[in-house]
Amino acid sequence: MIKNFFLSTRRTLTRYKSVSLLNIFGLSAGMTAAVLIFLWVQNEVSYDNYHPDAARIYRITTHIASANWTWESTPFPLAWHIRSEIPDVESVTRIEETSPIFRVNDELFTEKKGAYVDSNWFNIFHYDFLEGNARDFLSRPFNLALTRSKAKKYFGEMNPIGQIIHIDSLDFRVAAVLRDIPANSSFGYDVLIPLDAYVSNPDNRKNELEWGNFNVLTFIKLRPTAKPEKVAAAITGIMNNNRPKQGDRMSLTPLTSIHFESDLTFKGDMQQGNRTTVNIFIILGIFLLTIACINYVNLTTARASLRAKEVGIRKIVGAGRKTLFIQFVTESMAISTIALLITILLVSLVLPAFSRLTDRNFVAPFASPGIWKILGLTLLTATVLNGVYPALLLSSFRPLNVLKGATILRFKDVYLRKGLVVLQFTFSIVLIIGTIVIQRQLSFIQHADPGYNRSQLFYFDLPWQAFHNKTQEQSGSMIRDIKHELSSQTSVDAVTNASSSIVNIGSSNSGSADWDGRDTTFNPTIHPLSTDQDFFKVLQLKMQQGRWFDPHMITDRHNFILNETAINEFNIRKPVLGQRFIFHRDTGRIIGVVKDFHFASLHEKIGPVVIFNHEGWRSGFYIKTRPGNTTRALAAARATWLRYAPDKPFDYTFLDDEFDSLYKADRKVSTLILLFSAIAIIISCLGLFGLAAFTAQQKIKEIGIRKVLGATIANIVALLSRDFLRLVLLSVFIAIPIAWWAMYHWLQDFAYHIPLGAWIFVGAGVLATGIALLTIGSQSLRAATANPVKNLRTE
Repeated sequence: MIKNFFLSTRRTLTRYKSVSLLNIFGLSAGMTAAVLIFLWVQNEVSYDNYHPDAARIYRITTHIASANWTWESTPFPLAWHIRSEIPDVESVTRIEETSPIFRVNDELFTEKKGAYVDSNWFNIFHYDFLEGNARDFLSRPFNLALTRSKAKKYFGEMNPIGQIIHIDSLDFRVAAVLRDIPANSSFGYDVLIPLDAYVSNPDNRKNELEWGNFNVLTFIKLRPTAKPEKVAAAITGIMNNNRPKQGDRMSLTPLTSIHFESDLTFKGDMQQGNRTTVNIFIILGIFLLTIACINYVNLTTARASLRAKEVGIRKIVGAGRKTLFIQFVTESMAISTIALLITILLVSLVLPAFSRLTDRNFVAPFASPGIWKILGLTLLTATVLNGVYPALLLSSFRPLNVLKGATILRFKDVYLRKGLVVLQFTFSIVLIIGTIVIQRQLSFIQHADPGYNRSQLFYFDLPWQAFHNKTQEQSGSMIRDIKHELSSQTSVDAVTNASSSIVNIGSSNSGSADWDGRDTTFNPTIHPLSTDQDFFKVLQLKMQQGRWFDPHMITDRHNFILNETAINEFNIRKPVLGQRFIFHRDTGRIIGVVKDFHFASLHEKIGPVVIFNHEGWRSGFYIKTRPGNTTRALAAARATWLRYAPDKPFDYTFLDDEFDSLYKADRKVSTLILLFSAIAIIISCLGLFGLAAFTAQQKIKEIGIRKVLGATIANIVALLSRDFLRLVLLSVFIAIPIAWWAMYHWLQDFAYHIPLGAWIFVGAGVLATGIALLTIGSQSLRAATANPVKNLRTE
């Protein structure tokens, strides 16, 4: 029996080769795209789940009452008090991010992903040690652990254990090598150093012991019976005892939730995900798999009449409905299995490129049980969607009606098929609209006026070591010397000095400003920026009123310039110019109001900026290069850097590159949606192509008669295309409100975004209709130009 099923399946697949190939190609394309999407989704939703007892691990979150800030960091001493005062906490550990500068073989390297960890780190979090172990790592303060890829980078095939890496003036010994961090880990650190090494420096230890400094992330592992709310309240009590009258509140964030945090005021280097994006991709994966399966169902049911006699004869010779049902489900499973095998091959081929595109390290996914769950679920879904209804339909034919030539397709079957076509194109049109909106939003971001000119500008920030043991006057003199030295280069057009990059002013503070008429309970978050007198001209900012700093006016060392948002939010009295303003205990006057400029991503609303003229704050240099002289300007800047910071690698960034990096994640999402939308549209067109071809074949005699009676090619094409065109237009009207709702909510993630104009939806509808007409028209034209005499002779 089973052997007969498979023999019959093989004969059917070879007999209907074109349909079988169309089904297999469409299914494998949809399944490949769906598997890649679900692989990415599984990675996102499983962040940090691989740690033992992950459900009992929490990060302590600080809520600063005075400024309404939410921080992921805590004071260093807090862990000691938690360990001794809260019995519900099984273990506590701390981590502090760092970017160590390695000297290896007299070469300097900056490791962006490094961290100091304390002695309990490996008691809470799981790492695979390839060489050495946690005890070796913690045996002395000046050890370090490297991931396998970093060990190979620095030492090649040599045994890294015992090798020395210089950090600043200290020698660190490689004591352990870790397996590369999984793709679904928030802790993407390639270098780990004992926290004891950091606090062995007396200045660092003194700074860390201050309860007002929030420098470390603190994680706790609760006992199985502990209640998180009770523990959080106890930690808040510890904070209030050591920071009285501050009113800070502490909460516990589950380890498995930190990847999708969206309420932090300041984010560290941990990889952050976006729950909305994950939901979009879940829907996208379901769309793609459904669209591919709809093709199979439509083509199978449409061609049911071609197998009617086969079913009738089988029933007459004794085949039961159950047997026929199993036969047709077996055919569906065979096609789905072939498509799945092709899918596995395609996933293996494209996965490296997909990993680069998503910036996720999907290493050997087929060794993971998770990928086989995804593949198994995909196969089951495809088999059920593809097999059940067609098998029920084909096995329900009555043999006498079939052999008499009666119509075997029921009215409801035809309408179901039409409904599936509408559903399929609705999905595709929603994706087309989504792609257009996302591409336009990213184009808007790229071309929006940020309020300053970033062309031909690069920026570097001298490390604090360059100013070590210097007075404020000496530091100011050094800054002026560097500026003069760089300005004298023929490759340099202009130089200005500031406290941070204008593209992303990362610092902010609260409670350090005052002005006449301020409500004493109002302590806004302020973004400070110290600049020199040339900043306005080099960056080409625009003044709303007043003036910029004048180097010849000594009073300007204490005066301030505010942006428009600051003036409005602070409710500064009018006239604004000349109003008293205090910032960081320095009293001066407001001498100008600069037009708002974007100093962060367009996801964020422009906040208040206070600009002042204190040399002691400024360690960053902007260099505007002359056209064609960028390489020479960089060489001059590097030479200057090496004179003042010889032990640090020259670290610079072009403002254009820094600006683009703000939207790196958005561009990845855009590229993925564009790619998968194209696949969805191709699959939909394949289905439409197959249905149009079958419809033309069914009406071959009608077309011949109409042509003999004088019908033109245009009449025939219109006849064959009319029904499909109606279905596509219906899909357009259904898709538009769905797409509007989805894109409206997606755009809310941006403080500044494009309007959802009607032309976007009209354009998407026209595009989808045009694609459908081209697909249908090719088959309609072929049928319309065929020889009618030959068609009428065909039986």
